[in-house]
Amino acid sequence: MRLLQIRAGTGDDADCLVRELAGYSPMRSGKSILVEIQESSQSTLMAVLAAVETCLIANQISGVRVELDGRVYALAPR
Repeated sequence: MRLLQIRAGTGDDADCLVRELAGYSPMRSGKSILVEIQESSQSTLMAVLAAVETCLIANQISGVRVELDGRVYALAPR
């Protein structure tokens, strides 16, 4: 199992992300959202990241911090 952590800038941004990711059973703690992804499921990982991007664009969120496998990334809308 891989754990994807998404860190939003505000509580409102985190609320939006939790709603967008509802199908992936996200767990929230403050401004952090955690999503468990099966180890071998690249398609699920890509779907979660696409859902995050959709939320960022639709709600004019400037970006989030994403951590996966010990690596930290910044995800911003196109």
